Amino acid sequence: MLDRIPIPNPFGWEGLSTFSLLMMLAFLVGSYLLPKELERKKLDPNHSDWLIFLGILGTLIGAKIFFIFEIWDQVFIDVPGYDGKYTYPLTHWNGFPGHPGLWSSLFSGGGLVFFGGLLFGWLFITLYFRYYKLDIGAYYDAVIPAISMGYAIGRLGCFVSGDGCYGFATDERIPFFVFEFHGAHPSGVPVWNTPVMESIMAFGYFSYFQFWARYQNFRKWSIGAQFLIIHGFARLIIEFLRVNKAVIPFIDPPTLVNIPDANGNPTFLTGYYWHGFSQSQYISIALILFGVYLMISKKLWLKEESNA
Repeated sequence: MLDRIPIPNPFGWEGLSTFSLLMMLAFLVGSYLLPKELERKKLDPNHSDWLIFLGILGTLIGAKIFFIFEIWDQVFIDVPGYDGKYTYPLTHWNGFPGHPGLWSSLFSGGGLVFFGGLLFGWLFITLYFRYYKLDIGAYYDAVIPAISMGYAIGRLGCFVSGDGCYGFATDERIPFFVFEFHGAHPSGVPVWNTPVMESIMAFGYFSYFQFWARYQNFRKWSIGAQFLIIHGFARLIIEFLRVNKAVIPFIDPPTLVNIPDANGNPTFLTGYYWHGFSQSQYISIALILFGVYLMISKKLWLKEESNA
């Protein structure tokens, strides 16, 4: 994996982050697609810049907050020789020795949870729609292709940078779907290539929305509801292969539940398995149910009458 592109410089910088570059590309592609779709739907394209900005801001804030929820049990922990399970991480930037710190994790360049970014991004955008009294359903339908493409590119950023969004070890040898992980925690263990799997699925439903669904004259809210169902189902399935802790374990969890240092990573990956629904899976189920509710309550499988 190549987490940074080395660039010779007199300041000692490590180089450009490949994850950041691909995330920037994702937002640039979204900023190209969104105004065109707003124009096509006869909506005001002048709102696109603010929607992109608020989407980025909400994504960064929400993704970080949800990441802290994921590592909560590693930040606030009883450590022998240290008092203040909750106060020590609040008053020390790096937290307990050998464990992630609350503030250092919150303001680091890594550690982003997509669903947190999605939910906060939608919250910020919804508040913008309400403030300007815009047609929320119509605008949401318009942003879906851009969101889908942005997510597909962003997941490739996870793979290239080796930031940890990988699966556990497998004996299968399937091109593109299995690779030897040499990322942020080097191991050389063949693991499920979940970032690429999810990126392929995201490119698939982007193609569905961009080249077919948006021309079908579906009722307002239909594209948004379909996205919730399709994306929620895709993420629900991929999480069965990912290294992600269960919120409430259904079966005995692996011996090494928390990600160890590089020396312990091979044992961690080969001993890991799905042991209960993760935070992302519960959110996926909620998105699917909400999408189904919208489809049924608003009869969104029907189409509007053509004006032609």
